[in-house]
Amino acid sequence: MNEIELTFVKPFYRQMMGLNARRWADELWPDLTTAGRRVTGSDVSWMLRTGHWRPVVMGAWFSLAVPAESITDDLLSAMAESRGSLTAGPLATAATLVAGRNAVTAMADYLAFVFGLGRRDGSQHVVAAAMEYLGADPVVDPGDDGRRQFRVLHDVAIRLREAFRPT
Repeated sequence: MNEIELTFVKPFYRQMMGLNARRWADELWPDLTTAGRRVTGSDVSWMLRTGHWRPVVMGAWFSLAVPAESITDDLLSAMAESRGSLTAGPLATAATLVAGRNAVTAMADYLAFVFGLGRRDGSQHVVAAAMEYLGADPVVDPGDDGRRQFRVLHDVAIRLREAFRPT
């Protein structure tokens, strides 16, 4: 395990994967925001490019702490290449704030992959809700539950982005 994983991934990934941030973000808040003020764009890019779900989850959340231009391409690639519910929700949520409407294609690529495999793990509804939030027409109806889950994650992401800013 390298320094990035020890500092920015291991302490947080279990509580921030999938939809878990809805329950755990407040408990982690002091440590998470301190880490977010120390993370660099290069750290976040590394996390997003590893292809391993644990760093990708935290790369999504920490993408809110660094200048968008330094990580947008890596974030969108990670979104398009996500392989399931552990990373898709955090990636889609962060992408709405970091990349805005430019994230729609990556989210659509994710949905095409999920539907191509016939996989239904629930993440498709959260990603569809993120697309809908951005004004796109997703290939699947997010449903009320998907919209609610996305809104809660999105609220966490907005709060994190604010908290990551230097005081």
